[in-house]
Amino acid sequence: MKRSKVIAVLVCAALLAGCQTGKEQDRSDEDIEETAEETATEESAASDAEPAGSSVEPASEVNIIYDGLIDRLRTVRAGDADDNAIMELAEQVSYDYIIAPEDAQIFYSTVDIDSNGVDELIIYENQMNDVGPDKPVIYDAYTVENGELVHFIAGGARNAYYLADDGSFYNLGSSGAAYTAYAHYAYSSGVITLIDTYFTDDSSGAVEWYYSTTEIWGDDKTSASADDAEAFMNDFECMFIANANPV
Repeated sequence: MKRSKVIAVLVCAALLAGCQTGKEQDRSDEDIEETAEETATEESAASDAEPAGSSVEPASEVNIIYDGLIDRLRTVRAGDADDNAIMELAEQVSYDYIIAPEDAQIFYSTVDIDSNGVDELIIYENQMNDVGPDKPVIYDAYTVENGELVHFIAGGARNAYYLADDGSFYNLGSSGAAYTAYAHYAYSSGVITLIDTYFTDDSSGAVEWYYSTTEIWGDDKTSASADDAEAFMNDFECMFIANANPV
């Protein structure tokens, strides 16, 4: 459209120039030149301007970062990496995935969990029960901010996460025989925030269940029952994870 405008301006100016002589002709040529230069400047400025919502990470850059991490994990699991590469990867990916058997059902997928325009990357394993697949178990989850990978969930065999259908996370953790925790976290932009938790400890001299909205294994707690804790952990619905890709 702007290029057509430039042509139209030049044509009109040329027609008018036919009716001019001397200094008027010279001035017309200058006007044409200035108009063309101004329009070219406008086009350049428009092309250089950042699009609306440019604070959102471009999908292509996010995918490049995620693909790089997955490629490194695959290389390590295939036995094609040296010790330094393995140790570097272990800082970003659960060691349980790194040493898992070749036939382990480990997958990755991307999903915009908090609907902010940036896909999160999750790496997970499908649990199996007596009748088939159970809830996908997530040990690692990531997002990208300012071009950098943000590892907002770093779990493991005794610290597993589950993605609920409302975009929150449930967590099953253990820190010994007397310390079990079920926790529910809200998620937004690379940060998980505790909503509430049921946990056990032996502070009373016996292993008992407690409930809190502030801290796992903290002092701000009220007595709870095992039945309440089990219902809390088992009654939520998992989010359907599409586009599962094997690691």
